[in-house]
Amino acid sequence: MDSDYSKLIEAIGEFCRTVERFERYQCLPWLRKIERLLRVIDDGMARLNLETESGFFVLPDLDHRFQLYCRLKAFLGDLDGYPLAGDKVDDPEDHSGSLADDITDLYFELRRGLQLYQVESATPLPALSLWQTGYRLHWQDHLLGARSRLQALLH
Repeated sequence: MDSDYSKLIEAIGEFCRTVERFERYQCLPWLRKIERLLRVIDDGMARLNLETESGFFVLPDLDHRFQLYCRLKAFLGDLDGYPLAGDKVDDPEDHSGSLADDITDLYFELRRGLQLYQVESATPLPALSLWQTGYRLHWQDHLLGARSRLQALLH
């Protein structure tokens, strides 16, 4: 297996564990760790270029997603919202971006591939293919939004 894939898979595993245990952290140290992991994941996904694609589907885990989103939103407080294109930058009430939403979607998409990787231990190809397809169709926007928001908050 390519070492870039190993680094990507390790970062995804650490990201999922960090999200699952967010309540053990103070907010800013947690965000710094999330930022570091998302940078590695973003770099790894940019390098990932498989010839095979996976079927992309959404699992019906909406209640669990909503619960995590609500807990993250409360944890992040005023740090959660940010303006997207078309929002009034100086009016927080008009901000439609949400770091909690970005992290929640990333967590569930990455965790699904991680679970597939753990089941298919002989080869990482099914998980990598699932991540690549999901990245291209859905979660790349969440990754870029989260990275941009974290950059604005932490630097």
